[in-house]
Amino acid sequence: MSLAKAPLHDFPWLLADWLEFKVLFSEHSVFRINDLLRISDEDQEEENPDIAEQDSINEQAVDAAIMEIRTRMDSLNSSYPFKLASEDTELILTSPPADFSPGSYIYLFCLFFSHINRDDVIIPDPPDTNADRDIMQICATLAAAGDVDGNAISFGFPRPGNTGFLSALNKTYRSMGEGEIVDAIPNGVSQHTKDAGVDVIAWSNTPDRAPGRTYLLGQVASGKDWETKSISGVIGPFHNTWFTRQPASTPIPAMFIPFCMDIKHTGELSEKIYYQTLIFGKLFYRYRLPHYAAMGYERASQDKNSLIERYSEFYKLSKYVDNFLNQMTT
Repeated sequence: MSLAKAPLHDFPWLLADWLEFKVLFSEHSVFRINDLLRISDEDQEEENPDIAEQDSINEQAVDAAIMEIRTRMDSLNSSYPFKLASEDTELILTSPPADFSPGSYIYLFCLFFSHINRDDVIIPDPPDTNADRDIMQICATLAAAGDVDGNAISFGFPRPGNTGFLSALNKTYRSMGEGEIVDAIPNGVSQHTKDAGVDVIAWSNTPDRAPGRTYLLGQVASGKDWETKSISGVIGPFHNTWFTRQPASTPIPAMFIPFCMDIKHTGELSEKIYYQTLIFGKLFYRYRLPHYAAMGYERASQDKNSLIERYSEFYKLSKYVDNFLNQMTT
């Protein structure tokens, strides 16, 4: 496994990813960012007769990547495993892999999985498997628990324990304490319903255990076509079809992805998220998901009164990251 040429004139997030991979590939877990300008000169396919102009273009690209990294540092805090040093001239790994925090592991999984089935940063790009995609479901379940500060069920098929749809639905909403489920699959509805388009169900606790809680319904997407999916249109049919008495708490739609946003300037991020939120509801992407998933992991490890699935399977995620790192260094 090796790195492609630096994507100097692509989206800033892509160049920031390349820099992070460069750190991970390096022997001492550090990369001098100014060396990127030298590398870009060597990789230049067509010589620009105006050297000063090309230098300015390259420097702007590097500055944009640095701003992207700063956004990651500010958004993710301790869940971001890199930091800028020496007046932003170096990017370094904050700790050796043996000391990675849960948040760092989750961030690195999102970084690695963002480059599955694409070859603009890693060569060759590794394929994904069902088991790999299921790790994203683990991340999403923990992130949902962290966001609602409560309980989270991994409802997407296949479910832990391979429980049937109606059985899993009954168990989930009995635990939540809201909603009454139909006795049988209604006529006209597929008898082979797996998850009805809902991957994660999460809710907060209330002191009196009565309705009026934070209630989240989420979808998990790990492919490039994630923007064609939204759970917002699923929620109404989900409640109308499968409940004889619907939950009283208002459902919040959510989307969980490992990706960054395709923007040319950091200042566009807020506007991009604004419009994505209108479509998808709460958007848990790479600059949010590791933070909330780390919170969910922490809650699961300390609060035995909350129901948080997949916590015991976190080793699958850390093993994935460790194996990926081993492939990069051998």
